[in-house]
Amino acid sequence: MMTRFKILCFLLCVGWFGKALANDAIPVPQFTLPVECELGWNCWIGNYVDHDPGKTAKDYSCGKQTYNAHKGTDFMIRTLRDMQSGVVVRAAADGIVLGARDGMKDIDYRKREREEIQRKECGNGLRLKHADGWVTQYCHLKRNSLKVKKGDEVKQGDMIGFVGNSGLTIYPHLHFQVEYIDPASDTRRGAIVDPFVGVARNDLCNAGEQSLWSEDSLNRLSYEPVSFMDTGFASTRPKPAGMVEGLYDDETLSIRAPQLLLWTRILHVRKGDQVTFSITAPDGEEIFTYTSTIEKDQAHRSLHAGMHRPSYTWEPGVYKGEIKLLRQTDGTSGGIFKTQAHVSLR
Repeated sequence: MMTRFKILCFLLCVGWFGKALANDAIPVPQFTLPVECELGWNCWIGNYVDHDPGKTAKDYSCGKQTYNAHKGTDFMIRTLRDMQSGVVVRAAADGIVLGARDGMKDIDYRKREREEIQRKECGNGLRLKHADGWVTQYCHLKRNSLKVKKGDEVKQGDMIGFVGNSGLTIYPHLHFQVEYIDPASDTRRGAIVDPFVGVARNDLCNAGEQSLWSEDSLNRLSYEPVSFMDTGFASTRPKPAGMVEGLYDDETLSIRAPQLLLWTRILHVRKGDQVTFSITAPDGEEIFTYTSTIEKDQAHRSLHAGMHRPSYTWEPGVYKGEIKLLRQTDGTSGGIFKTQAHVSLR
């Protein structure tokens, strides 16, 4: 026989609650954004909660912006330089710290022995207990940045640390996870709940009628089919790791630069997407254009294209770059997505 908690876990995980049960039995919290950034400008959602119980993955909108068995919402920041400058993590609601870890290095896990992070995949982080059975978890925080410890009381919006790159992660981001634990249960781990869905919804490909996000937060959390995280110019071939570090953000390059390469980092590309690079000279003439086709779905893709110096020096002035992604419509999504960059050659 299934226990009350197991039944509750099942219902929450598949998102099947009647409105009356959701309203009467489980008070719904109102979480604020757990990271201090401007979505679409200096932070982006890299992955949502996986709603597919099988080996494939599906986010709350029936899209592919997640991976198999992913349990939280990932807020990515642009570069490691931004991480070093400090991007604040805040408590999404009032709570008590159940546990915390600090001191792990901020490093791409692929550069470490996997055993070093075994059972510590969350990296530096903490768990907060809120009212009515709700728990939030914050993972991959910056080394030595935690401002709270076990037993501390925090208020909604209190600073609890900084976004980092610790634990099982490649890029600096905050993994924000929501769980529900039946107050009558003595279990330490709860049912995973997608804050975009809450405990009930009518449309299986849309957010729930009672999202766990506050109204203001939800208004800032629009679902973007494609996101350009960063774009710029480089005089030598830009490496993906260098883009993540923030090494290619120069606003000025030499007129003797051997190449002029336009680069970008894109979230959520799909097989068949066409990406066009174009560079315009100071006099307004388009001097370069190139189109490539994405060969497979990827959560994160780094691309670049450009040209060699046409003569002894480049013409001095401001060069403009545009990157355009064309996605064929499938009846529900598609369109043209653009980003631009400028560089001064002197």
